Formats: sequence, C-alpha cells, structure tokens
Amino acid sequence: MPDEDRGAFGRLRSMALLSRLRAYRDLFGYLALALVGLFAAGIYWYLYVAPVVLRIAVAPAGSEVAELFAAMATASERERLRIRLVVAPYTNLVETSAAIDAGDADLAIVRSDFRLPSTGQAVAIVHQNIAILLACPAVPRASVRPRAGAAAPSAPVKAIQGFADLRGRRVAVLGRGPANLALFDKLAAYHGISARDADVIALSSATEVAAATAVKPIDAIFVSPARGDRFIVDAIQALKCPGDMRPAVVPLAESAVLATRNKIFSSVDLVAGEFGANPPMPPESVATLGFPSILVSRNTLSSAKVEEFTRQLFNQRQSMVAQYPSAGRFEALPTDRGSSFALHPGAAAYYDADSKGLFEAYETLIYIVLFGASGIISAGLWLLGFLFPRKKRVLHADHNALSHLIERARQAQSTRELDEITIEADHILKALSERMLDGEVDTELKPAFDMISERLSAAIAEQRSRLAMPAGPAEPASPMAIIPPPSTVPEGKADQSG
Repeated sequence: MPDEDRGAFGRLRSMALLSRLRAYRDLFGYLALALVGLFAAGIYWYLYVAPVVLRIAVAPAGSEVAELFAAMATASERERLRIRLVVAPYTNLVETSAAIDAGDADLAIVRSDFRLPSTGQAVAIVHQNIAILLACPAVPRASVRPRAGAAAPSAPVKAIQGFADLRGRRVAVLGRGPANLALFDKLAAYHGISARDADVIALSSATEVAAATAVKPIDAIFVSPARGDRFIVDAIQALKCPGDMRPAVVPLAESAVLATRNKIFSSVDLVAGEFGANPPMPPESVATLGFPSILVSRNTLSSAKVEEFTRQLFNQRQSMVAQYPSAGRFEALPTDRGSSFALHPGAAAYYDADSKGLFEAYETLIYIVLFGASGIISAGLWLLGFLFPRKKRVLHADHNALSHLIERARQAQSTRELDEITIEADHILKALSERMLDGEVDTELKPAFDMISERLSAAIAEQRSRLAMPAGPAEPASPMAIIPPPSTVPEGKADQSG
C-alpha cells in the first residue's frame, strides 16, 4: 500500500475511533444529567409529595373533638392526602400539652388558659370555650320537704347570682384534669373566696353528679366546655332542682375585667335559648367568660409540613361539618405581631397567602425571575457546557483539521494528494452538517465553517492550477567572453607558416 494511502487510512481510522469515544462521552453526559434530574425529582417528591405522618394528641377520649380528628385521620388515609394523621388519645388536655414538650406528639389540642407547652407554637383555634356556672333558682325552704326528723325552716335560700354567692355552698366542678378547677379557683379568688369558704368537689363527668347529690345536695355546677358542645346539655340535666324548676345560667359579670387583665380571655354573650328552646335556656342574654382551645405543633416541625397540614385542616372542615358540627368551630389565628399566641411560621405562611395578592405572594420569585434570569441562564449554559464539553472540543478539532488541510493543500506535490485532502474535507463537513441537523451544533457557527471551507476550496484549486502548468524552456545562460588558451607554437614558426 502506498504511503499516501496508508496515511489517509490511518487518519480515517483515528477519526472513527474519536467519534466512538465522543459518543461514549455523550452517553456519560446524558447519564449524569439524568441522575441530576432524578435527584432533583427525589428531593421535590420528598419535600412536597411524599406522605407525612403526624401524631396528634387529643383529649378526652370519646369527646366530639376526638371523634372529629379520628374521622379526619381515616379520611386522609382513604383519600391519600399528603398529611396522614395518627390520633393519640389522652385523658385530659394537660396531658396533651405535656406530650408536645416530651416529644411524644407532633400536634396537640391544648387549652390556652392552662399550661401551654413551652415547645409548641399555635396553628389554629379548635373551638371557643365558655365558663358556665349553673345554679338552681331561689326557693323558700318551707316549700322543700324536710328530711325525716329535721325541722322545716321557713327562711328562703338566697339565690346564687354570681361567684360571690358561692360562700358556704357545695359546688361541683366538672371536667377531666385540673384545668377547670384552676379556672374556678381563679374566678373565686377574684371575689375573695378561698378553698375553705366553699365546698368544692371535682367530678370527671355529668354522670357522677347524681352519685354526689345522693351524698349531699349540690348547689351549683361549674363547667368550661366548648361552645356548642353536648356536654353543656348533660351538665344542665345533671343538676336537679326542687320541684319542676330548671337550673339557671349565672352571669359572670367579672369576665370583662378578666379580659382586660389577660388577652387570652374575652367577654362572651350567651344568646337567649342557646342551650335549649323549650323553655329558652338561658331565657335572656347572659355575659360569661370565654377563651380558646388551640391546636399547637412542635416548634421543630418544618414550616412546609405545618403549612400543608393547616391547608388540609381547613379543606377537610368543609366536607365534615355536616356530620361533625365541631368541625365548623375551627378558626384562623391572627397573624399580627400583637397576637396572644406564638404562631408557627408554617401556619402564618398559609394565613398570609390567603390575604396577599399575586404579586405579594410571589414577590421573591418574581424578583428572581426578572433580575436573576440572566444569571440562571448563564449558570444553566455553564452546566451544560461542563457536562458536554465534547461539543466544543469537536468543533475546535474540526476547525483545526480544516486549517491543517489548507496547509497540506498548499504544499501538495500531486493531484492525488489533493484528491485525498478533498475526501477528508468532505468527511469532516458531512459529519458537521449531520450534527447541525440533529441540533447538536448551533447553526450560528455555520458561517465560520463556510469561510474556512471556501479557503480550503480556493487553496486546492490554486494548487491544482499550479500543478497543471507545463514546464517552460530553460533560460539561456548568461553570455560569457571566451578567452582562448595561450599559444604554445614558437613565434618564429608561426611567422613561417603564415
């Protein structure tokens, strides 16, 4: 095989090997890009799509609120919602507050008037609690049948018209845990009533009132349930009054004063007939004390999870309020800085999103898009260039190869060598054209290759013309004077010969 053919074959073989290596480099680049995409998709799935299981502490077991959140937990599992609730029942709301501090629960329902968890932040208002003091109307003692062997006094019993009238009376405080008893002591202390001034008994439920009444009559019942809870009706029915009389709701006029001292409390007006319509109970509007029970979360729970839970909570409320009236008592917490509760940032983000406009809600994103788009695009192009540097190197190699062919064309000594150069150039330009059609090479680079291709064609044509020129006649030598050699004939003989 001639040396020229052997050299051309070697160059073509090297180009084929380089193409295969470049193809593998592309494969690795695409694989790296796919891994980056999968990693980003995995992060997005974990942060925004993957199910999140949250343990919520509720109390007391069997209450309306406990039943509501149990139904929400079932619905979240059935509907495959992102936040999946696991209900953890406790005896009272003091235990639920302690569960947050101990890290045994992610969410909990607590009373705002008693031992808020130190590691919890507010998410929403579950319901409004109201303090209710029930007492029987005053009747003359003569109208009450005395017990066997006891004298029948005729002096009337003074009616209980407020906390100040509880001195010397027997009062049943209903509720699980110490929260109601602590609230009763706070109201009694406001009126100067100590533990020795009244006979106070703590009962867990309304069913225990009958047993306590059998031992000694009960003059009043104090409860602080959720407004609208069926527990209020149970307490009213548990207090037995003489004859056909029904218990009355005692106004708590001091509620306005307590509300000014502590922002957690508020003065609430009970409307006529709120606890019954036949007869109306109460018969007219009555002032009492109110305070919220709130849903709190651990302060270490991420804002994204709390925001999603808050959104899900209020969305589920709409579908469950018909079957569970307590769902309609959910309220949003105020987001202003003067709020009585430390609001979790995730809940605040949900509430603020409802009140903000489009620009306010996505202000940061808009600024990033407007002012950081060029940087983002540059970073993306740099990343693509970093992952796929082969394209730049291939283009430089092709350009350098064409430049080298121009030099070879100008130094070619035969038309056969020029033909080989033409074939190599055709291979390079054909591969480049295919990459442009496939979108692998930017078409903006085409003028640069057109220019160098024209230069190569001109160099080949010029060298062909030069090789085709016939060889001209030899140039004559410069005329030179011919000096004859010196004569060797003797001078005399020369004369004779002449």
